[in-house]
Amino acid sequence: MSGSSSYRRAKRRAVIIGGSMSGLFSAAFLRQIGWDVDVYERSGVELVGRGAGITGHPELLEALEASGAGTTNLGVEVPKRIAIDREGRITDERPLRQILTSWDRLQRLLRDTIDEAHYHLGWNFERVDQDERGVHVQFTGGRVEHADILIGGDGIRSSVRAQMAPDVQPIYAGYYIWRGAPNEADLEPETLNSIYPLFTFYLPTHQQVLTYPISGFDNDLRPGKRRFNFIWYRVADAAKLREMNVDENGVQHEYTVPPPLIRKDLIADMYKDAREILPPALLDAVTKIKQPFVTPIYDFTAPAIVFGRVAMVGDAAANARPHMGFGMAKAGTDAQALAKHLRDNEDIDAALEAYNSERQPIGNTIVLHGRKLGTHLGVNLKTDDDRRMHDLLQSDGAMLDWIAVPHFLKAYR
Repeated sequence: MSGSSSYRRAKRRAVIIGGSMSGLFSAAFLRQIGWDVDVYERSGVELVGRGAGITGHPELLEALEASGAGTTNLGVEVPKRIAIDREGRITDERPLRQILTSWDRLQRLLRDTIDEAHYHLGWNFERVDQDERGVHVQFTGGRVEHADILIGGDGIRSSVRAQMAPDVQPIYAGYYIWRGAPNEADLEPETLNSIYPLFTFYLPTHQQVLTYPISGFDNDLRPGKRRFNFIWYRVADAAKLREMNVDENGVQHEYTVPPPLIRKDLIADMYKDAREILPPALLDAVTKIKQPFVTPIYDFTAPAIVFGRVAMVGDAAANARPHMGFGMAKAGTDAQALAKHLRDNEDIDAALEAYNSERQPIGNTIVLHGRKLGTHLGVNLKTDDDRRMHDLLQSDGAMLDWIAVPHFLKAYR
């Protein structure tokens, strides 16, 4: 009996939609429990993160180690975080050792855990059908794949979730980010000597600027070869965002404009504001960004993350605002939990139900915590709790205590 059981388990197969962090984490953990796994990514070219920075939460580091990706040369360690004023003077600080990494570094580590033959670029998911034996996954062009389960790891705009839960839609938060990652070598000496080595906050009214060092191109961690992650939160209502989503060629985009197509007048206005608002070191950093880009902030919660034999993972399951920097950690811990339940339960359907019971509430808690931190910006303060949190976060010290700190989930257990 045990022989036939192990034989059945060895033949179990998952199809994963999405070749970014959620998909790669899912593939790594499922391979460890003996599943056959194939990852299908819509993009026809290798994914790159435009230098986006990632906070090295303990949960992320643990998931990387457990998945087999490891944490070798993961990123840049900072010893503390500071807040500065308009003149660049330190207003408050906290000792907090954190490893700051980059999207590209994580992608590389996780890509190395999967055989090239099982990672497929240029495949567009169309639909999934289910029966008692599993799933039938259809791609553009007529290709159909059969598996025991389908995993939707395809992010906030998940095409898998669009089929399974069309009513679950991302909600615009009322603000967006100007961002980029200038090269360390391009920054002025004063910037390098003051804010570059640290996690730095600048907090004008209804705005946030966060900066920290990350690895350079090809994950280069040598001094002088690294980059500087720059994040500037600005408030904009839905009408303003729609206007910003008209690109250089006059084309209206639904969610955001690809960086090369961002209108030059928007970038010029951003630089004008920067000269009026930012301290000298931050002004230096933003003017050294070769291609600034805009990320509108959306989030959503989900009443369920499993639909029969279809399981959602990471941002496809529930997407939080980026104030905790926890998206990659959530992807890793979702995938790890899914594999754990499939390993420990012979009945796939029962395993998926157990995964939903464990991770759906956690995902929604993370989203609600992100909304709590977003009250700092003063947008859509609907309840007394919102207003109290907004008032608390007007202190620089409070922001240092709340934003992107480790172990924040412990308060909800």
